[in-house]
Amino acid sequence: MLAALFSSSTVGVGICDRQLRFDAVNDALASMNGIPAEAHLGKKLHAVLGSAADKIQPAFEHVFATGQPLSNYEVSAKLPTRGAIGHWSESYFPIKDHAGAVRQVGAVVLELTEPKAIEASLVRLNDSLVRVGAALRVVRERHSERRDPASTLPPVELLEDCFSATRAISHLLHSVPNLPAVPRRSPPMLVRVKASDSDQALDFAGAYPVEDEGDQNSLSSREREVVALLAGGNTNKEIAAMLTISARTVETHRARIMLKLDLHSVTDIVRYALRAHLIRP
Repeated sequence: MLAALFSSSTVGVGICDRQLRFDAVNDALASMNGIPAEAHLGKKLHAVLGSAADKIQPAFEHVFATGQPLSNYEVSAKLPTRGAIGHWSESYFPIKDHAGAVRQVGAVVLELTEPKAIEASLVRLNDSLVRVGAALRVVRERHSERRDPASTLPPVELLEDCFSATRAISHLLHSVPNLPAVPRRSPPMLVRVKASDSDQALDFAGAYPVEDEGDQNSLSSREREVVALLAGGNTNKEIAAMLTISARTVETHRARIMLKLDLHSVTDIVRYALRAHLIRP
């Protein structure tokens, strides 16, 4: 499962040791950070992420101290390689040795910068459309008083057309990632272990067990569609816009999915989607 995450082109994965040095990263996380994967290895968080490391260091320290995973940790920060603030949803998990000691902490990172920007643009557009609708109603009333129906514009149809176009634009924008380009390379070893520690194999499965995630056939076609979109880092509002349904309906689908499959976090949804081949690694 961890190997599948490392080969993912959309889900970032990184592993740090107790000194908060990168032991492994995949290409997706390297692209988010705007630095080649090899340049991460052996470097501390602050050396790679600058002041943005202050936002995620407490999460790593929490997992090292408690030995418990931390899910859906939202981060907004400005990376040294970017000109604007970025947004991410991150989940952290402990990697323990056979004695139960936390040797490393891994992070699963979903990029939310572009979806949040699109959401903000849609909110602004919605506000503008409300004002346009109010203005059109005034125009219609004035023309009605003049009994000139031919010159009266239908504001409802106009608004529906505008919203339809907005949903299409949102879908197109979401399908084009906006990440700094970095050289591609072969997937790294998952963990770098010193020779002196070779007798203490790391037990990822024991540290972060995966419950029975149910049968994919128990999900409806709409629910499988929602799972794939959630695993791709979309918010409820973005999924609602892409599927032309309400955000409340998306929330209902999400709750049913997590209940059916006994999932508890976005990380669990990503793992299920990868195993069920609902998204490509």
